[in-house]
Amino acid sequence: MANGISHSVVQRQMWLMENEGLSKTAAYDQARHELYAHRHQEDVERRIAREEALATGAYFGKSALEVGMELEDKQFEDWKAWAQKQILAQKQAQGAVLTATVNEEAAVDPVDEEVMHSLDDVGTSVPENKRGQRAEGGAPLHP
Repeated sequence: MANGISHSVVQRQMWLMENEGLSKTAAYDQARHELYAHRHQEDVERRIAREEALATGAYFGKSALEVGMELEDKQFEDWKAWAQKQILAQKQAQGAVLTATVNEEAAVDPVDEEVMHSLDDVGTSVPENKRGQRAEGGAPLHP
């Protein structure tokens, strides 16, 4: 198939070129239009047959569109449940980190007081530290 056009269109094109004397482009256009007209006629016939069957009590079940929508809805609900679990796990992990931080601060070893004092001295030279200097300058923002 070339561009979704069936092999029969090419065969019809060849026949029109040989027997009708049409150019390659004209023969292809005519063959393609004949195929589209034939497909349209088949679609109309199928719709009429379906409507007649429904009118006499036939039941065809769900359409492909209805089945697809149900599958999509189920997938969405599954994803939503997964996302809610992920959010809950993330919140619990953040809570655990906060709890661990509070517990660590409460359990400071008195031996480390000298280290803490030296860190306080360094803190004034660290840019954007609560007690240090502000960060100024740097590269401008790029648009």
